[in-house]
Amino acid sequence: MTNYSRMTRADLITRLQQLESQGAGAPAAKEQMAEAARRDSEERLRAILETAVEAIITIDERGQIESFNRAAERMFGYSAAEVIGQNVSLLMPSPYREEHDRYIQNYLSSGRAKIIGIGREAVARRKDGSVFPIDLAVSEVRLANRRLFTGFIRDITERRRAQENLSSLAQTLAEKNKELETIVYIASHDLRSPLVNIQGFSRELAQACAALEARLKRGSPDAEIHRLLREDIPEALQYIQAGVTKIDALLTGFLRYSRLGRAALKIERLKMSTLLEDIVRAMEFQIQQAGATVTLGDLPDCMGDSTLIGQVFSNLLENALKYRSPKRAPKIRVEGTVESGRAVYAVRDNGVGIAKEHQGKIFEIFHRLHPEASEGEGLGLTIAQRILERHQGRIWVESEPDRGSAFFVSLLAAPKAK
Repeated sequence: MTNYSRMTRADLITRLQQLESQGAGAPAAKEQMAEAARRDSEERLRAILETAVEAIITIDERGQIESFNRAAERMFGYSAAEVIGQNVSLLMPSPYREEHDRYIQNYLSSGRAKIIGIGREAVARRKDGSVFPIDLAVSEVRLANRRLFTGFIRDITERRRAQENLSSLAQTLAEKNKELETIVYIASHDLRSPLVNIQGFSRELAQACAALEARLKRGSPDAEIHRLLREDIPEALQYIQAGVTKIDALLTGFLRYSRLGRAALKIERLKMSTLLEDIVRAMEFQIQQAGATVTLGDLPDCMGDSTLIGQVFSNLLENALKYRSPKRAPKIRVEGTVESGRAVYAVRDNGVGIAKEHQGKIFEIFHRLHPEASEGEGLGLTIAQRILERHQGRIWVESEPDRGSAFFVSLLAAPKAK
């Protein structure tokens, strides 16, 4: 008797064709060969499923798992025995879990497919409860009066991480380009002015020295020599020194600004009520000197670097004191709210205010709206904006002249305490 189980698929097909050419005289042989061919197909399919790199899961019309290959076991942390017969929503986090059965029923009744035959990115849930991103492609198979759905799943955690790193690098590059453009502008514009002064007054100083030397050679000291020594030369030296001081301040500012991009951030939960109380306490002398009142409202916690965020709010409070109105006693209020996962703080004052056309310029490096009002480099708001950009936050202003200003700071809100 022929042992059909040892024959290859090609041999079985050839033998079956031979029997068919002989007529219907060998029904038993045909049945044996058909059964052997069926087993061969099943074994081949099982081998493919078990050695596939992608997770492959088959479910029925009710969403119950019928097959779960080894790649799926490794990906989800379940053994096949644990999940076969379970609803596939077991492998989904909320809210997808609750929506899945309804989606299958809608598809079976209407034929409208959202995933089947299309593929998309989705989110899956492991046995340990962790959630991870996946590429999901679903195909439909009809067997007699049954429908089966096969999902092909690929873990794209590493791809997502690479995309996030690329996005972060792109953002960093864009910030560096912006800094470079600013520095080039400052170097070509703001540094030129003191250099022109130094150059011009150096020539005047040289001319004064030449005139003085000529007078001395004649041996006749007169009023002209006294004028050169007491007026022209000291004046030229004064302007040269002012130009040097200006350049030194600009270069110092460049150094402070550039260091912000290199400092490591220590992100932690910040209790903003405590942080602001400490800042106000440290500024008590300035507040009393200005005759100001500082009020702290509700301040939600946020995530950030305490030193740098403290620097931001110190600068905003200092500005509110500097640019107070001479018409009224300064009043400053700091408050905050949580909106869509962001902690938004407002520092409000009743100072001189900022005209609409100047509000976009106040964050530019070395820009000073009222240089006569106080000393400074014009770096405070620029540094505050840079700090917040590194925290994925932002700062903006709303203001009216002679009515005061409100500076808003947005940061990632701290998660609710359990």
